[in-house]
This record gives sequence, structure tokens and C-alpha cells, in this order.
Amino acid sequence: MTQTISQYRVSRRSLLRTVGQGASVAAAGMWLAGCGTSGDVAAGSSAAKGRVSVKLGWIPNVEYSGIFLGVQNGFYARQGLEVEVVPGGPNSAVVPLVTTNRVSVGIEAIPENVVTAVNGGAKLKIVGAGLVRSPECWVSRAERAVRTPQDIEGKKLGVTLSGKNTALVFMRKNGVDVGKVTLVPIQFDPAPLAAGEVDAIWGFASNQPVSLGLRGIQTHVMPLADHGFNRMQSVFFVSQATLDDPTGRENTRKFLAGSKQGWDAAVKDHQHAAQVTIERYGKDLGLKLDEQIQVMSAMAPYVTGPDTGSKGLLWMSDTLIGETIESLGSIGITADRSLFTNELLEG
Repeated sequence: MTQTISQYRVSRRSLLRTVGQGASVAAAGMWLAGCGTSGDVAAGSSAAKGRVSVKLGWIPNVEYSGIFLGVQNGFYARQGLEVEVVPGGPNSAVVPLVTTNRVSVGIEAIPENVVTAVNGGAKLKIVGAGLVRSPECWVSRAERAVRTPQDIEGKKLGVTLSGKNTALVFMRKNGVDVGKVTLVPIQFDPAPLAAGEVDAIWGFASNQPVSLGLRGIQTHVMPLADHGFNRMQSVFFVSQATLDDPTGRENTRKFLAGSKQGWDAAVKDHQHAAQVTIERYGKDLGLKLDEQIQVMSAMAPYVTGPDTGSKGLLWMSDTLIGETIESLGSIGITADRSLFTNELLEG
């Protein structure tokens, strides 16, 4: 089989379009970030002494509910912070705003974007990981489940252009003969799997399985992280200038502390996380409550990891950093341990 390996640039933001397709991206662009500040929370808001702005990697959906609950529940206000949430969207890059210090903190769905900027000369640091297990996976129908990498051989696999390189690397890493696999180009909608045109699709555990489940189709998920291909995602990053500035550094530390509390609340109560997301942040985006609850429920296992109990959420263990560097290296992106720091999570 002839394979053409495209440059790797996967985007969970793009995949999220398949869940909640009624969301209005135009409305996201008009959404006022200022309405999502911790100053709106009465408890402690008058004592707010610092300001932090955080740029989301995509539209304000439940994927960022830990941030929203940090605001709504007063976690940032109690840290003495007023937090401005700046939404993302198509053609709304995060890295340039952080490198030029127009926002304090950026959240990128994938670490590659930060690593590529650093390799190009940008002075950035990754200071936390929203997802400590990669939700990238193979999704198959439950009645014809693809459970192991070896099950892939002889199958038709639906792969997006951005996910093709990762899929090929994963297969070769797990000893799959790619010559015995048929790759079928697909878009981000899981319709080809629903229609039986392919046996499995490459995607994200919190995306296509939810979309298919809402159509009454039960699925099986095989996470790449369970088979030697893991890296952190939804990474929090700041500029070196912010770390070097005593005030900026302290404000970022407080922001991460409030974010950990927000994510802890979101993981414990998926319905509340979804309700706050829809009612306060995604009101004009057409998001559906049941759908957002299911997305949060599917995403929660990837937020926590082996070190969560002792280190808390967002922590990047030595193992996770090593896995991330190895996975990036396998797709041709060089990263160094010096890019990652837990110093602001330790305070």
C-alpha cells in the first residue's frame, strides 16, 4: 500500500466540531471575555489584587470547565486574582498572544504548537497539563470492536489528514503491518463509522464516541496511551518574561492553584461543570447540556493520573514528560525537558 505521510498537525479543536455542530463560531468571536472574570464573584472579588488573562485554544465548551468553575466558584478570587477568559476559535492562535505578552497564560490542545514555537526561538515554558493521558484513540463499533493494535490488520481505518502521521507511527510502533491496512481519508465527522464504511476511525475519546452515542451507536475505544503512545495535552504555558517577573510569576502561581481547584470541582460534578459552561460561557453557541455532560464524563479519566493523589491536578510527572518527548520525537518534533516546569505547581 502506498502511504503519503502528511506533516503532523492534529487538532482536537477541529475534532470538537463534530460534537455540538450547532455551535455558532461567529457567536464565539463576539463573546465578551470580560464577562468571565473572577471579579463577578462576590466572595473575595473586592480583594482582588492581581489580574491574569487566559487564552483558550477553542470556543468556550466544557473542555475548559475547570477554568470556568475557577471563576464561578470564586477559586481565583480567593487567591486574590481577577481572571479574564479569552475565547478561542478558528484562526485564533494562542502562541503569538503569549509570546508577545498580550495574554498571561495560554492553553494549547497539543504540546507540538508550543514546542515548535520554542524551537523557532520563542521563550516559553509549559507549566501544567490539563490532560495527563492522551485521549487520542481508535474508535470502533462495540459489536465489531478493535481492541488491540493487532486487530487493526485487515481493517479499513478512517483517518483524518491531520491524524494520518500519528496513525502510521502508532501502527509501526506496535508492530502492525501497514501493508495489511486500508486507510480511508475522512473528515472529522464519524459518519463513515456509523454507516459501516470503515471498521474504525482515529479520533478522541471525548469526541466521536460521544457524537455516535447520541445517535444510539455504542462504541469501543482503544486509547493510544494504553499502547505506548502517550503525551500530555491541553497544556498551560507562559512566556519566560512572565516567569522572570515577580508579580507575573506569583499571579501565574495563584492562577494555577485556582485552576486545580476548578478542575477538581469539574471532575467531581460533571453536570455542574456542563451547566456553568452552557449558561455562563457557551450561552450563544448552541451547546446542549446532555452532550456536554457526556463530553466531560468521557474526558475526566484523562484529567487525572497516577500522581494526582500526591501532587494534584495539572502535575507533569517525570514519566509523563518523558513520554511526551518520546512521542513528539516519533513524529519528528524535538523537545527538551527544560521546556517543562512544575515549579509553579509546587507552591
